[in-house]
Amino acid sequence: MGVQPLQSGWCRGDLHVHTNASDGEAPLPQLIELARAEGLDFVAITDHNTVKALPQAGEDPGFLILPGIEVTVDEGDFNVFGLRGWHDWMEPICTGPIRVSLGGRYRTTTELMRRTAAEGLLNSINHPLLPPWEWRDAETDLRYVHCLEVWNDPYWPDNGWANPKAVALWTAWLNAGYRITAVGGSDYHYPPRPEAGDPGERLGLPATYVCVEERSVAGLLEGLRRRRVFISVGPKVEFRAEAGDRSWGIGDDLGEHSGEVRLITLVHLEGDGQALARIVENGEVVAESHIRDGEWKWVHRVSVGPGHARWYRLDVVDLDGRLLALTNPIFVGPRSAPQLLRYGDFVKV
Repeated sequence: MGVQPLQSGWCRGDLHVHTNASDGEAPLPQLIELARAEGLDFVAITDHNTVKALPQAGEDPGFLILPGIEVTVDEGDFNVFGLRGWHDWMEPICTGPIRVSLGGRYRTTTELMRRTAAEGLLNSINHPLLPPWEWRDAETDLRYVHCLEVWNDPYWPDNGWANPKAVALWTAWLNAGYRITAVGGSDYHYPPRPEAGDPGERLGLPATYVCVEERSVAGLLEGLRRRRVFISVGPKVEFRAEAGDRSWGIGDDLGEHSGEVRLITLVHLEGDGQALARIVENGEVVAESHIRDGEWKWVHRVSVGPGHARWYRLDVVDLDGRLLALTNPIFVGPRSAPQLLRYGDFVKV
């Protein structure tokens, strides 16, 4: 029996992966085999300032390669997803070094992001608060940022505090009116080497799940744009809102609504673990429920008044409060345009 093509629905993948074309260990064909062994449906190839590995991708109906690049400059690192071959804007970036200085054609990160966004590509800031690779450009215009990597490589010790800070930053952006998609990435270079005291990384840890309408790169990009995304290091989740006979999923917008909204949560925990499910409203935990092993369902009801902008997301944490899964929000009420436009309006750089 041959490889089965991906169908519409949830695809499990990794949005931050390096090959030996930059500072990773494995060539792309080997990396694809590793990803398949981890049960992934896709990986984004995001080598530092090079796209040399991408021509090796080939065609595979059962596995998707999301073509990307990690633009690695003095101001920080950001992934660009959805490349279509060579783009002219790459010329001052893909010059050989793993890190380059902006200048000449692009004096600021905003100028470069404006260009990539105009070409229909997605910009995603990586590990924004993880030194020494944190984002350092206070002037970056957030209107050209489509995604934020809120969950980077949990094997790296400092991410124990840097990832929660990234989630808090994204939460502040949501409250300011942005609808930037939260994503995760293993930042994979090579596997853990405990004998050498090297944490390494694991493909698909965390996994980013994207809901797609078609099994294609275009489908992945559309799912990311529409925030139909959750991130997990284990639990599989479903989160939706219902009002009357209508239903909305992760990333959706109910628009103006008045009355009761039912927030439906489904969580599957593997093994005999326990966890806590938390409903977050505009950044505050408004409800919590204890999850036990296996399939678990929870219905939480909220009352929504006219004219009030709200968003809801699901967090799943272990009994010590460590994050296990996180969804993008479901939005309710009027949408307001952000008034704070600079990265530095939210982070002291």
